[in-house]
Amino acid sequence: MAEGYGKVLVVGLGYRTGVAAAGFLSARGADVTVSDIKSKDELKDLIAKLDPSVKVIAGHQNPEILDTGFDLVVLSPGVPAGIPLIQEAFNRKIPVISEIELAFRNMKGSFIGITGTDGKSTTTSLTGHIFKELGFDTFIGGNIGIPLISFAEKTTVKTVTVIELSSFQLETVDTFKPDVAAILNVTPDHLDRYKDMNGYFEAKKRIFKHQDNDDFFIYNRDNEILENSRKDYPSRTLTFSIDDDSADSFYRDGLIYIIHEGTTIPVVKVKKLSILGIHNIQNVMASLLMVTSLHKKLKIEPDFHMIAEACYSFKGLEHRMESAGEFMGRTFVNDSKATTIGAVEMAVRSIKDKGVVIIGGRTKGDDYSRLRDVIGEKARCIVLIGESSDMFSEIFSGFNVVKASTMEDAVLKSMKNSEEGDMILLSPACASFDMFSSYDERGKVFKDCVSKLAEGKISWI
Repeated sequence: MAEGYGKVLVVGLGYRTGVAAAGFLSARGADVTVSDIKSKDELKDLIAKLDPSVKVIAGHQNPEILDTGFDLVVLSPGVPAGIPLIQEAFNRKIPVISEIELAFRNMKGSFIGITGTDGKSTTTSLTGHIFKELGFDTFIGGNIGIPLISFAEKTTVKTVTVIELSSFQLETVDTFKPDVAAILNVTPDHLDRYKDMNGYFEAKKRIFKHQDNDDFFIYNRDNEILENSRKDYPSRTLTFSIDDDSADSFYRDGLIYIIHEGTTIPVVKVKKLSILGIHNIQNVMASLLMVTSLHKKLKIEPDFHMIAEACYSFKGLEHRMESAGEFMGRTFVNDSKATTIGAVEMAVRSIKDKGVVIIGGRTKGDDYSRLRDVIGEKARCIVLIGESSDMFSEIFSGFNVVKASTMEDAVLKSMKNSEEGDMILLSPACASFDMFSSYDERGKVFKDCVSKLAEGKISWI
């Protein structure tokens, strides 16, 4: 428990995690200091949320911070473990853990951990939704934006906690042991933080590091990187696949099947789902396997009808293949959360014939040339936004490419370069910080522009 942690340094106050961890520890008698690279003025709103007993070191993350002596370091996910302060903590044999690990040590019940390059938030939300609809006491948290520590002490032995986990969070887990773990996919991402793909994938694989023979691990058989590493996986491993009928959950002729106790059962009719795209079929398959795996571990027989109905009632996440409306025969889709190449690839596959793709923003060190053929095959026009416009102009040379100065300009140029029946898809493949504060703001601005277009407040002619 927190009372035994003594003097704790929380590294990184940004977003929600650092504040939540500091609050949890200080409320239980720990001597807490928070450090952040930002200045006190930049952090003033977050500092105001801290208990007055929490000390704040702002403006630097120098290793000398450790000279006053700490028993534990809690690392926020946005802070790389490679910075000198954390490396010096390792050198001094000071335990360094993530907020996820801190929460796990103070929680009860069953745990489902979900990671992957794409689809984490949707799959986490869907899995939590299914458990709630089935009547389980359920919490959803982690990388999805809700610090796990914020409800740690509300859990009981009957609780099911569904956790979205980034590679950053997994870097510093120590004893974290989910009853069911899943890696949805692995494609190049965050190569501005990791020196290569192997480092990124190794962080992901920590999700099953402490699992034993009673636990389940689930992965996407269609993902080459995951399939090629199957020798590393725990004994109770299950797979899902769009293409392979021998997987434990597979898709065929509009139905999602699951193999349960040796019997192949059709569970979900895809046309009844509210969420769009091939990738969401994969997400549903992963959720089905996770739900039924935990049922098996808890020795509960799954009700497949109720599970299917829960899938049908799930409305999806804002900014992830979200319908943004229709205008003059064009369907607008908001996929602002698609900040990786893999997410965009899946989104573009959802365009039935031809469409317009709005792409661009702040790049993340990926090889964006991989998108040339994928988008080029489907896009009647490619509309470029943000500081990456020149780079994408070169990648998509030879295609119909136009640059837009604002999101409103992008929507209007999409209309001008589209035809009736087209999908107009915002799927940026990049971070939003060049033009917007977050992917959330970017998506909201896109939807607002579509609404203005439909209401006649802006004109594309």
